[in-house]
Amino acid sequence: MANQVIQDSINYALTYIQYAPISAGTNNEPAITIANEIQNMFYGPPFTWPNNRKEDSSTSTVAGTQDYTINLTDFAYLEKVSLTDPNGIVYDVPDIYNNLAKGLANATSEKRMRPNSCCVLIVTYGTSVKIRFIGVPDQIYLITLTYQKLITPMSTLTGGTGTWTIPPQFSDVYNSLFLGEAMAVAGDERANQHRQRGVATLLSKAQGLTELEINAFLEQYWSRVNYQQAQSLRTAQGTQGRGI
Repeated sequence: MANQVIQDSINYALTYIQYAPISAGTNNEPAITIANEIQNMFYGPPFTWPNNRKEDSSTSTVAGTQDYTINLTDFAYLEKVSLTDPNGIVYDVPDIYNNLAKGLANATSEKRMRPNSCCVLIVTYGTSVKIRFIGVPDQIYLITLTYQKLITPMSTLTGGTGTWTIPPQFSDVYNSLFLGEAMAVAGDERANQHRQRGVATLLSKAQGLTELEINAFLEQYWSRVNYQQAQSLRTAQGTQGRGI
């Protein structure tokens, strides 16, 4: 089954919003931004998906060296790190930090060890990622990074730059979320019903999330929705106040 294009989601939404135009603006806005925001949310933390996962084992540690720059043009964020010693024994690095930087550690020979944490220190998207180990490696280890790939923004309604990267088996997620946002644009009070349906379906299909991750995601998502609704209300009230 081929991936759907944005126009498919627009056609679906139009039947619910009395064909109010949602792609009539410059560069097919707001449909393009709605689709990109949904896709970014789907592929952003805390969600991890097999179809967007990649591994890299191009780099090895050097005893006494804490930081490593790895050339990855499609790196988005880090999932897992494992280290393989010269005897072929594989060790998991249990603590991964994508946004929290860790400081330099003592690199003297007596303080070196097999690292038990790794942080993403610097990302140059489309070019490279710089990681830092804690503690400082005590010997050569083959580094295996498991990461989620960078998503290319969509810019058209059809074709290669207008096709959902999200697989079609998740169409109930992105179509519900798209419909919710389309309804919000059209001023339809049912918008949150479809947003809630899309988010609930998304969470039901995302395995391995902790309660803390789920709660943090929901708080962030609904805070953004409530902020947008408040801004729209202020704009409407201002327009009415000016007699427009």
